[in-house]
Amino acid sequence: MSRSLGSRYQAITSPWPDYAVYSLPDASRIEACDRQSLMDAMNGIIAVNWQASEPHWTASSSPFDSKYSLILVYDSSGLVAFSVYRVLQLSTGPGIYRSGTEVLPAHQGRGLYGFFTAEVLRCSGAAERPEGSVLYGWRTRNPIVWAANAKICARVTPSLLDDAQDPALQAACVEMCASLYPGKALEVPDMIMRGAYGHIKHHRQTYHGTASLVEAAMSRKIPDSADALFSVGYARI
Repeated sequence: MSRSLGSRYQAITSPWPDYAVYSLPDASRIEACDRQSLMDAMNGIIAVNWQASEPHWTASSSPFDSKYSLILVYDSSGLVAFSVYRVLQLSTGPGIYRSGTEVLPAHQGRGLYGFFTAEVLRCSGAAERPEGSVLYGWRTRNPIVWAANAKICARVTPSLLDDAQDPALQAACVEMCASLYPGKALEVPDMIMRGAYGHIKHHRQTYHGTASLVEAAMSRKIPDSADALFSVGYARI
């Protein structure tokens, strides 16, 4: 595995002296000669964090399409974290979808997820728009990921903590899901996507605080680890 993305790509300013960070709003900028090794590294991180029966990213389902944006973090050993996201135009306005973020366990707890979120909001232009005007979506089975994303939203559906219903957000959730995953059914109002993670299984762990409440709600709604919740909220800029 390469210890950096290479001199052909310009790193951005990193908040950490021991990390090199690359932010590419257009993932197709990754050159063909670099794609396989980078995809292998990304799948390698997923295989550590999940029980994976097959690679998540493949040549036929590639993260290097122009519809995707990438943020990559390297240390001296190689790739240690990444985030893939998409910027969408929905009927009600702009939207952001977090396609996947993974951090190796040894590098968790250093603020990388929060950094990724801030960089996504900055690069997508969301930070320059009025609060409540940008839809922010994600799909997950991980209570920590759900809680982290819900925290930056003024409101979110499905609302796992207070059971509040927001018809406008429910409609946006259905629209965003249909644009990203055509033909995939979404069960309303719980916004369940069955079999979303048939090839990877979430590692259960002990959760604390808000994440423990989210895990309890997830266990009731989607006890099968292959299922996921598709969530959308109004980004709090």
